[in-house]
Amino acid sequence: MKPSRFVLGVALCALMLVGAVGLAGCGSKDVAAKVNGQVIKVSDLNTQLDQLKKQYPQMFTGTDAEGRLLDFKQRLLENLINQALIEQAAKSKGINVSDADVQKQIDQLKSGFKDSSQFDQALKSAGMTVDQLKTQIRNQLVTQKLVETLAANQKVSDADIQAYYAKNKSQFIQKAAKRASHVLFKPEDKATATKVLKEIQAGTITLAAAARKYSVDTATASKGGDLGWPTTAFVPEFQAALDKLNKGQMSGLVQSPFGWHIILVTDVRPATQQPLSEVKSQIQQIIIQQRRSDAYQQFLNNLRKNAKIEYIETDLKPSANGSTATSSTATTTTP
Repeated sequence: MKPSRFVLGVALCALMLVGAVGLAGCGSKDVAAKVNGQVIKVSDLNTQLDQLKKQYPQMFTGTDAEGRLLDFKQRLLENLINQALIEQAAKSKGINVSDADVQKQIDQLKSGFKDSSQFDQALKSAGMTVDQLKTQIRNQLVTQKLVETLAANQKVSDADIQAYYAKNKSQFIQKAAKRASHVLFKPEDKATATKVLKEIQAGTITLAAAARKYSVDTATASKGGDLGWPTTAFVPEFQAALDKLNKGQMSGLVQSPFGWHIILVTDVRPATQQPLSEVKSQIQQIIIQQRRSDAYQQFLNNLRKNAKIEYIETDLKPSANGSTATSSTATTTTP
């Protein structure tokens, strides 16, 4: 697998903040809030909090630990309330997410890991099960589909694009980078990697030919090991070796969690300002996403304004100064 794809924490961290909402009918002692009559369970809230504690224990220690704990519980509850409102709105609009859609996202997440065991370990470290992940991905996809309906058929003019570019030129500076090719051997194949390295150094075989013949990186082997221009950092061991090489230079054996690499720098580019012509379509998408985000926030604000939100756990009700997300219109009911 391509080393640049192994960014392990971000997706799971983002998913953790969107949780499963309980259905009406559970016991009153397990009710944190109600959203238009739909129950949000205390147990679901605590599950999310436990996940957060497990992944970021340092955030729950120190002199103000109790205050931060309450703040996180309030924020997590607000996320659950918002998710319930979105689910209700999506249902009213006939928006559905299939099991196949969810599985596709799971497969994409898995592709960023070395193997299934590494993926399972990442889930375990986050305090999540596969079923919880599937539920949270489904919630995200529902939200995404709903957002797309709120700002459909957006027209972005050339003037809009030019204005954005002029205001955000620094956003379009292409960083200095090195393009590399590599041959990847399995961790247990060091002897073969050593032999092939000597053959490349002796000129018996080129690195590109060696990649086609030996590399277990199926995404790049057929391309002579070419990794293209990087868009994210490689795994640390690979990146550290790459940083030491100049154009045309080749590494020795480099060990990473994925095995043994032989790395060749094939090109180097300096930092440059990208012209408008190169980033026009990118800016168009940025503007569309901003408009969708604005439309979503306005839509959510309106949902909250018109919803009946009951805080059964009254200590989790946002303060009057609005310290947590848009909640001043909610009502409070005691058990």
